[in-house]
Amino acid sequence: MIMKYYKRQLLRILLTFFVCPILQHGIVNAQQPIADLQDVQEIVAIVNDEVISLYDLKQRTLLLALSNSSGQITQEQEQLLQQQAMSGLIDDKLKLEEAEKYKAIATETEMATSYRNYARQFNMEPDVLETRLNEAGVEKKTLEAQLGSSMAWQRVTFGLLEPMANVTDDEVMNYIEKMERDKGKFEFQVSEIFLPISNNAQREEVKSAANIMHEQLATGVDFPRVAQQFSQSSTASVGGDMGWIMDNELPEEVNTEIRLLETGTITEPIVTEQGVYILKLNNKRRILTLNENDIAVNLRFLFFSKKEFQDDTLGQLKKSVLKVIQSSNTCEETEIIATTLNATNTGTTGVVRVGDLPAEMRAEILKLDVGYGTPLSDEEEGYRSFVLCSKDIPQIVLPEYEAVLKDMTSSRLQLIARRHLRDLRRDAIVDYR
Repeated sequence: MIMKYYKRQLLRILLTFFVCPILQHGIVNAQQPIADLQDVQEIVAIVNDEVISLYDLKQRTLLLALSNSSGQITQEQEQLLQQQAMSGLIDDKLKLEEAEKYKAIATETEMATSYRNYARQFNMEPDVLETRLNEAGVEKKTLEAQLGSSMAWQRVTFGLLEPMANVTDDEVMNYIEKMERDKGKFEFQVSEIFLPISNNAQREEVKSAANIMHEQLATGVDFPRVAQQFSQSSTASVGGDMGWIMDNELPEEVNTEIRLLETGTITEPIVTEQGVYILKLNNKRRILTLNENDIAVNLRFLFFSKKEFQDDTLGQLKKSVLKVIQSSNTCEETEIIATTLNATNTGTTGVVRVGDLPAEMRAEILKLDVGYGTPLSDEEEGYRSFVLCSKDIPQIVLPEYEAVLKDMTSSRLQLIARRHLRDLRRDAIVDYR
């Protein structure tokens, strides 16, 4: 079996070029000889007359290994990396071949911009990223090749395929009417990792890869980074972000799992006819219903250090604070109150969402009227009272026609792009050596 051959090759690669992960922390210290001539000359696959060398496979494997957070490469992870490296290289060849037909290949300037933006995701300058890649034995051009194929495929998607994603006026209006009917029901903000199943012979192999990937995510590996590296959906370029999804927009087996998720958690791999999904629930809200977490507030605070206020004076301080916060002018008079009560310092949070405040604060803040404050809360270094200076409650209105049209077109386009790539895989001639 060709898979066994590549698994042996991968094992040799990983033993020779051990990689530790976490790219942004620089914990990558493997070294690799640049462009071993024998590896460059050894062909492992030909995709529609386009060559994939052993060196290409090694490089892509090392690049994928950077997503591993454990610092150890297990045998199962070796298999996952091998499968995804070869699959990704084949897909890249097909994407670039399709893009070449329509002159959709990125220019050098565009590639440089894409590389710079990628580095920024890790809070790095481009030259620092290149150094970290080289420390891991990965050449800059390996990452550039992956980014280039993604850019080319996006252009094919939005140039060639977008006209096929025709959404009619009736569909948009029906969607808006459905939102009105479903008012109060949940909608979900979801990210995805999608691994396609091109034929039944691959089904078990893809499921196994998804299971290993799920195990890694469960250890805390960053979901968007894994989606960028492994997902075969068009959402991969944005870390798998699918935006807001209404109930029943996805296949039923997928919808069922989403409904059971808690915010911030991920599903087990979900097998469908098209492929295997791993989904993360980023947020959920009720349709056309106010979410109190979206209320914007502007807070000021009074802070009293424990060094300055001991147990014998704390009781009187609490009474004094409780008295002043019951006035509707507390916000305007914060500095005067601070001086009167000998506060250690004062400050402001600026405008923040209630949902971005610590969970234990939210209910107390939501109960306040503008101008009033909270009783002292106990912190590690002292005691704090918050004063509500403004509250902005968002209006709940139906989305505009154009916004719905854009979202529906994007969703349909993702599906068409996924099917188009599946057809390219099906029609490709792949010769494994």
